[in-house]
Amino acid sequence: MGHHKALKLLALLLALALWFAVSGEERTETTLSMALELVNTPQDLVITSEVPPNLLVRVAGPRSIINKLSQTRLTQTIDLAGYKSGRHPYYFGPNSFSIPRGVQVTRITPNPINLSVATAMTRNLPIRAILEGQPPNGFEVLETKTRPERVVVRGPSTELQDLKFINTLPIDVSNLTEHTVISTDLDFKNLHLALKEPVPILAEVAIVAKPLTRTFTGVDLAAAPQAARLKPAQVTLTLKGPWRQVKDLKAADLKATVDTSNLSPGRHQLNVSVAIPNGLSLVKVQPTAVTATVAKSP
Repeated sequence: MGHHKALKLLALLLALALWFAVSGEERTETTLSMALELVNTPQDLVITSEVPPNLLVRVAGPRSIINKLSQTRLTQTIDLAGYKSGRHPYYFGPNSFSIPRGVQVTRITPNPINLSVATAMTRNLPIRAILEGQPPNGFEVLETKTRPERVVVRGPSTELQDLKFINTLPIDVSNLTEHTVISTDLDFKNLHLALKEPVPILAEVAIVAKPLTRTFTGVDLAAAPQAARLKPAQVTLTLKGPWRQVKDLKAADLKATVDTSNLSPGRHQLNVSVAIPNGLSLVKVQPTAVTATVAKSP
């Protein structure tokens, strides 16, 4: 029995010695940053308010203890077990934190934390690619696809129930001149949504040469193999093809002919033939036939 009393007395003396040591130590004050964690969120609910990542807690106490706290990663949890949908202010008091004796909490920022909680739902929605800018001159977007085409999204029922699709972040096409696959992401801005299962989002942008239709007047008409006087001696051609190829084409680059082989002297009505550069198509020839006059041999 005397042995137990001696141990108790020793413990008391040690506690008193520690208290005197701490109370006699120089005091200081600092602000501690505590990581804020939400725990036990009900499965059928989702947080829709902005929750600060950290609490700033102003404390005062013995310098040695404050210095040790300042070098420790501190966290503070908010237990959401039992919460229902609605708005909930969460207040912190001086006794809300696990800190050593002798340390006093003087200020907590922010306080309270205002939590907005909503009923959650899950939906399978199509992805819509959002394009920004225009391709360079001579090119256009033929089509855009995403991989995957749909995703499963979880969020507040008030936001999801009327949603028709999920947009991607804007995809810049101003420098694209060919079929391109781009890594992108979903645009959840101003929405409290999240993918049920994270998945990479890819956008396939099909860029093709833009077609251009252009009319060339005054294209010289030639007779071959026999010489002949042609009326009219020029034709008008309308061609279609890739924008850049047609844009740079000149009337002198085009060749229109009539076939005068095996013709007897006199006047003949001949169809006009046109040699088309590769990649282009002939839309119209005007006129389609001309009069060729073959002279008698001397």
